[in-house]
Amino acid sequence: MNIIIASPECSPYSKTGGLADVAGALPSALSDLNHKVKVFTPLYRGVGGKKNKIKDTGIRLSVKLGDEDYKGELWQEGNHYFIKNDLFFDREEFYGHGDKDYKDNHLRFAFFSLAIIEALLKMGEKVHIIHCHDWQTALIPLYLKLYYSEEKIFNQSATVFTIHNMAYQGLFSKKVIDEIALPENLFHYRGVEFYEKINFMKAGLLFADLLTTVSIKYSKEIQTEDMGCGLEGLLQERRADLYGVANGINYEEWNPETDKHIKANYTYKEIRNKMLCKEDLKKIFKLPDIGDIPLVGIVSRLDPQKGFDLIKKSKKSLMSLPIQMVFLGKGSKEIEGLLTKMAKENPGRVAVTIGYDEVLAHKIEAGADIFLMPSRYEPCGLNHLYSLKYGTIPIVRATGGLDDAIINYSYSRKTGNGFKFRAFKAAAMVKALKKAVDLFISDREDWKKLMKKGMQEEYTWKMAAERYGKLYHKAIGNSQEKPRSIREFMK
Repeated sequence: MNIIIASPECSPYSKTGGLADVAGALPSALSDLNHKVKVFTPLYRGVGGKKNKIKDTGIRLSVKLGDEDYKGELWQEGNHYFIKNDLFFDREEFYGHGDKDYKDNHLRFAFFSLAIIEALLKMGEKVHIIHCHDWQTALIPLYLKLYYSEEKIFNQSATVFTIHNMAYQGLFSKKVIDEIALPENLFHYRGVEFYEKINFMKAGLLFADLLTTVSIKYSKEIQTEDMGCGLEGLLQERRADLYGVANGINYEEWNPETDKHIKANYTYKEIRNKMLCKEDLKKIFKLPDIGDIPLVGIVSRLDPQKGFDLIKKSKKSLMSLPIQMVFLGKGSKEIEGLLTKMAKENPGRVAVTIGYDEVLAHKIEAGADIFLMPSRYEPCGLNHLYSLKYGTIPIVRATGGLDDAIINYSYSRKTGNGFKFRAFKAAAMVKALKKAVDLFISDREDWKKLMKKGMQEEYTWKMAAERYGKLYHKAIGNSQEKPRSIREFMK
């Protein structure tokens, strides 16, 4: 199949989170299955630096939004294509400054979506699948039905929309409907209207031929009032077209046997060098040797979603355990302050680096004994899978992809691959952590067996790509059964 991946970010060119890893790794896995894949993403500031050899294709684009005609260029490196428009994408950050989104994000990503379609028309190849990721690309299925239903290159195509996080939907004032080239008769509860606002994600959920999200558990959770963020009714209506597909991980990048970022390589057959990684990590964070106690790592976007409320409420309880902790992340100023204060109050026990450092993230995965993910919700998550591969025991809240992958350790049966807790409560988190610490201290042989079990598990992108391949065929079948034009679709 000729597959188009549309994503607002893509590793290694642009990244704020796991979405970029998906858009970066899935195309390669699909290509290995003999599909032809092109990836489209914005040409943000800094993407075309010396490290990347991005070149101008010479294709010029024109997108009309409201009364304005916006110009764009198509740049390329390999099978990655970049939509260039300096007005929209030559900015300091991808989506906004700090906690504030750019006010024209509706224009930026409406332009991006239409520019992809226009670029495909210029390129002239028949398209089988356009796989759209998150709200920034969610208007593509709608635009295709609105304006491109008669175009020959799309007459056998289908759209797939993947939800990476229901909490980020792309909400804008209804006043901008003309600015994003949508007719006013779509602004109603069966269209793009959502509590008197325009909802980009809702457009994707309504008009894509098939829907996916990034874990089986999350596909069920988002159909509930607690997790559906107001769109649970629509997701329930489309449940026959909604599938969970777990992300894979890139073992070429995340593998302690070959990782170039860590102090020493190691395998599940010979794990002694992991201790050298732990010593290196403690040295980097300037943590003293205070005995053979577990080192707990967290690498995370500093956001309430990630469970930092539980860290805040359990500070004293955490410090009553024989552990040291290292944190790496950036985000909420309040959470940054919380962690910085914890480090000052507990010298030698807690250390923090505010920011994101890819090399340090690898060192934490390799050097920590325990990786803590107390998420309020987690559509998929990747760090718990990295942790398994590195022999770093994950402790997670039983939600989304964390619940799918982690099996709670049983002392009596010696089964499981980590520790998890269900209630979103500080006491539940501390209890799970205490169980892990007790095992680490009292039975090192069982701890090593637990490490080795996780290191032998596989979560490859090949498995995910094979699943997507089957769903792409189903999406094409769905598209042939449904009206292709918006007029027929809305009857």
